[in-house]
Amino acid sequence: MANLYNLDRKIQDCKDNICIMDVMFEFDLLPIEQADILYKPPKAIENIYLSKVEGMLLGTIIGDVLGNKYESKIPAKKHHMDPIVAYPPKAHFTDDTQFTFWTLDVFLKEKWLNPESLAKKYIQERITGIGKSIRSFIKRFKDLKYPWYLAGVKSAGNGALMKLSPVVIPHLINPTNCLWADAVVTTRLIYWDRLAISSAVAFTYLLWECFRRNKSPEPEWWLEKYVEITSELEGHKSKYKPRYPLKSTYQGPAWLYIEKVLRDALEKNLSLYDLSNNIGSGAYLLETIPNTLYVIMKYADNSLLALSKSVTYTKDSDTIGAIVGYIVGALNGVTSFPKHLLDPIFGQVVPKNFLNLIFKAEKFLARQRNVNYNGSIIFTSRYK
Repeated sequence: MANLYNLDRKIQDCKDNICIMDVMFEFDLLPIEQADILYKPPKAIENIYLSKVEGMLLGTIIGDVLGNKYESKIPAKKHHMDPIVAYPPKAHFTDDTQFTFWTLDVFLKEKWLNPESLAKKYIQERITGIGKSIRSFIKRFKDLKYPWYLAGVKSAGNGALMKLSPVVIPHLINPTNCLWADAVVTTRLIYWDRLAISSAVAFTYLLWECFRRNKSPEPEWWLEKYVEITSELEGHKSKYKPRYPLKSTYQGPAWLYIEKVLRDALEKNLSLYDLSNNIGSGAYLLETIPNTLYVIMKYADNSLLALSKSVTYTKDSDTIGAIVGYIVGALNGVTSFPKHLLDPIFGQVVPKNFLNLIFKAEKFLARQRNVNYNGSIIFTSRYK
């Protein structure tokens, strides 16, 4: 009881997630290695393009909405529709979009990603398409009254990556290692899992690099950086098992499995359809991550093609679509999405308050000298 009291007191004294991360390490509440990367700032971004901010946030929505009607359908039942390049009738957003914008809302109101406020926000709203992990978290936090830092569940679900995009926004102006701490703590809030947290940091790194680049690096770069980061954070002793193929005997670090699968896919030049059929493409991160990385490795320079492939050839198509959407949106900017996918977003597909949050985030960034407005849609149309 004394330890719990000390933990609670130290957590409550924290005013940023670096402090919270260090307390969690002290009390053995983080299932990752305390690697050096967590204490090094990311490389500075020379110019902040608002078109990339809009692309990242709108890309999340577009991928989610494009994929939700096809979720749970295996690729074999969707491949005849390739390419899926338009929204199906009555398409709508799901929890992937909701959690993204609720996270952004908390930052804009408090000027930091306060995990306790995030937890309270997540239980106040009606969630569309709620997953098992989040349902369990809500039961523990809301019904059983667990403190937020103990309410997380042991899950390697891909919800750990769906709401990452707002994490980079506070740090675009002044990058510090709090970027990694924000990724760690906001993921650990719900996903008490080594793969979930390490991959969240790795995808935050990839997303950050998209803001520093104007074109995609070589395909191998995406995999090499993912492995470099996750091998440090996940370590070498974890025991993850793939669900497919059914006769697979692999049991070991997730990063090593992902590296082997994707190097083999590159060597054989597999299609995404073949990769997805070989390893599965559900909500388990050991399936979501290889499929997502493979899409990015092959199609990152073409936002529409990347989204089309990701929702056509994966089972959990809305979440994988949302993740691919924020990566290609941050890399290529909002104008890389065609008009027929953007116009419905500005129409009736998403509530206006979500679009207002994008504008508020841009106003927060626009005070800086190195902000570039070229190519932005929301900011330039409103800020007159």
